[in-house]
Formats: sequence, C-alpha cells, structure tokens
Amino acid sequence: MEQEQISALVEENMKTIFAYSLSRVSHKEDAEDLAGDIILAILQSAPRIRDDNAFFGYIWGIAANTYKKYLRRKSRVLFEEPGEELPAEDDFTREILKAEEHNALRRELALLSREYRECTIAYYFDGLSCSETASRLHISLEMVKYYLFKTRKILKEGIVMEREFGAKSYHPAKFEFHVIYTEKCNWEYQNLFNRKLPGNILVSAYHTPMTIRELAIELGVASVFLEDEIALLEKYRLLTALQGGKYQTNLIIFTEDYVNEFIRTVEDACTADIGVILSHAKLKLPEIRRLGFLGSDGDDNSLLWPLLYEMMRNGHERFHAEHKDSFPPDKIYGNATGTVYGSCYTLPDDSEYACSNFAGYGEISKDYAVSYADFGILPKKNRLITNEEEVRKNLSGVLAGEIPPFAPIVSQEEKAAIGQILQPEAEEFGKLYEALYEHAVKIMQTHAPENVTPVVGRVMANCLFFETVGLMGVCAVKSGELTVPENSLPCSVLIYRKDS
Repeated sequence: MEQEQISALVEENMKTIFAYSLSRVSHKEDAEDLAGDIILAILQSAPRIRDDNAFFGYIWGIAANTYKKYLRRKSRVLFEEPGEELPAEDDFTREILKAEEHNALRRELALLSREYRECTIAYYFDGLSCSETASRLHISLEMVKYYLFKTRKILKEGIVMEREFGAKSYHPAKFEFHVIYTEKCNWEYQNLFNRKLPGNILVSAYHTPMTIRELAIELGVASVFLEDEIALLEKYRLLTALQGGKYQTNLIIFTEDYVNEFIRTVEDACTADIGVILSHAKLKLPEIRRLGFLGSDGDDNSLLWPLLYEMMRNGHERFHAEHKDSFPPDKIYGNATGTVYGSCYTLPDDSEYACSNFAGYGEISKDYAVSYADFGILPKKNRLITNEEEVRKNLSGVLAGEIPPFAPIVSQEEKAAIGQILQPEAEEFGKLYEALYEHAVKIMQTHAPENVTPVVGRVMANCLFFETVGLMGVCAVKSGELTVPENSLPCSVLIYRKDS
C-alpha cells in the first residue's frame, strides 16, 4: 500500500487504536503512549501491506506485538534485581498492583505453588516483614528470602507471557473410576470422582509428571484449589509425589487408543473361537431341553443367548482361578482390597461393543434371581433394563402357567445340570479369556506409562471380564451362530430359583 493511503486509514482509525490501547492499560497517559507506539509501527510497516483487504488484520497483529513490547519494556523498569535487603515500599509488586498489569499479576499468583504463594501473600499483601513471614509459616528466614526471590523471577517471566491454558480448562476429560472390591467400600473413596477435577488431574499427569503449576495451567484452575484435591489423591495412592515437585498418576487408565487397538486386533480371532464354541453348544441343546424347565421349548436362538453369558461367566471363573494366586487384589486403602483403574474413554452407549447397563446377577423377586448381560449389540427392546418391570410383574403368572415364558426359568438343580452339560464349552471360554488376557497385557504395556507397567498384569486379569462383555456379544453375532431377535422379549436372560 502507498504511504499516503496507509496514513489516511490510520487517521480514520485513530479513535479505535486509542480505545484498544486504553483497554490494555489503566491510565490515559499510558494509553496515549501505547497508541503512539502502535501508530508508528503501522506507518513503518506500510510497505509490507500488499493487499488492501488485509489492512485491518495486519494492523491488529501489529498492535498486539507492540503491546507485548510495551509490557516487556515496562517490566524492565519494574523488575530490578534485588540486593541483600528486600525493598519495602518501591518494589515491583506494589508498582504492578498500581499499574495496568494487575490482572496478569493475579493470574500468575494463582498459578504459584503453596510455598511461593503463601510467602508472597504474607510479605506483599499482608505487609509482614521477612522475619514475621518466617514465623507465620514456620520456616527459616533464609527460605522466606529464597521464595520471595524466586517469586520475582517467576512473576517477571509470567506477566509478559501470552498465557494459554490447556484444552482441559474448557473441555475436561470424561474420566471414570472403576473399583472391583473384595471388601466393603469407603464412600469417600468411591465418590472421589463424582466431580470433574480429580479425574482430570489424573488424566493430565498420566503419561507426563506435572507440577501443581503445570496442572493449574493445563486445567485452568488456580493452584490453591488443586492442592486439597492432590492431597486427597495422594492419601489414596492414586497420585504419587516425585522429585522436583512433580506428581504422576498411579493407576492404569484405559485410553481411546488402547480400547480401539484391543478391539481391532482381537475381534477376528475372538469371532472364530466363539463361533466354534457356540456351534458345539448348539449340538447339546436337545439334551438341555430334556431337563424340562420353563422355556426349554424355545428356539435355538432364545436358548443360546442366555447360555452364552453362562458359558462366559463359568469360563472366566476358570481363568480367574488360575491367576488368583499370581494376581491377588491390591491394598487400596486401610484394610480394604480390590482392583482400581480408570478410563478417559468410554464406548458410546449406542456402540455394539459396549455393555452400558449391566452384566451379572440381580434379584427379580424374593425367590428368584436373574443372570444376564445387556450386550450392546442387542437392541434396547431385548435388554433386561428395558423389560425389568414387566418381568417382575409377570413372573408369577409364568410360574402359574398363565403366561408363556419370556425367558428360561430353572431350578438350582437344573442350572447346575446345564453347567455340567456345557462344561467343555466353558473350559474353551476359559482358554479364550487366557488369550484375550495375554493380548490385553501386551497392548496395555505399550500404552501405559512406565511407572504403572508393573501392575498391568494384575489389573488386566481382574478387569478383563467386565471390559470384554460387549465384544463377546458382537463376536457371537458375527460368527453367525446367534442372531439379533426380531421379537421384543428380554434376551440373554436366565431366571433361576435362589437357594431356599
């Protein structure tokens, strides 16, 4: 652009440039100085502006850079290296608090760790002497002077910096905490992660150890609000303090990369194995039907879905029994033991690989219980969570012969007989879990940080069943041996009489 043209545009935007400057500083005189610097920089840069349409974007870039230079120039005046004695009235902090950088100062103070922050507040804000500060904080006079000296340097660097908070400051990770108890739970422990901050601390410090200051920047939270959370995570050994004031997460976290790689690399082999197991189980359905339980006259599909979960559960019990001595539960707090791990990625509820509702046992009446898995590949209309109230309401009618069975209903003796008939298939599931376990450990060891790799085997052995229920359902259908029902009855549900 021509010099005359740029000068005319600057003159037209003089008020806007001054308003920009006044928004950055507190005093009119300083705003006039800053505006003058910006205008001079724009005029000097006129030959570089090739496109008239780029003028406004260009001048605001120049304005931002000029403001940064202004702050640096200002800081050279405010931050003088201290001598042996710390100045009282005319030191940099009091000057900054009176000047336009007070917002940046407050931001940087919020990021200070506890020792630096407490010394700074006592000396500069509460007006205590170094000796009085030492007495209040129960530290030596030399440490007070050291903290104040270091604070000068930290604040000096931070105030002139374009501070960018981490993505978790506005988009926190969706952390889930998993506990497999062998003893009664501690509700403080169980409820640690009902709020977002503790989980995001663990996710942030998982792969890379971080100081409280670094965590504060990543999470966009003042250090003072992090300290209690960190102390609580340390109390339960979920976060470990390292040298240099850094902290690192002390549990395995399932990440999106791990989950996707595990599913992708095991699905084909798992589908083939489950296909063979189910084909063998189908050959035994006539023998199982001869037991004569309610629902025994159902088609192969309606019988095989609930038997799939029974074979899975029995097979995993065999696998787990083999590893029980090698991988005992951890001591997680006090005298309580169990297995803990986290996840910062959860399969969507509508994912066929998920099992978002439940897999296990539940009471359905005072005399009957239910063993089931709400496999993600099943439509909601075929899950127990959708049909539970109707099952409870109609169970007595089924038992009285007034309503057709909506699921197999067996006695304890019949349940045990089915387990005996399908024992070879349950043993094959045990072998499948062994193969999945070895693969899960291998993958997790490449995804987990080095500090938690010693517990990978133990954690994966204890959580494998719960983390693979959805996958098993997908593989069963993909094998072609099971199909998704067309009716709306609960699927993969076995109702059995409880012990009298």
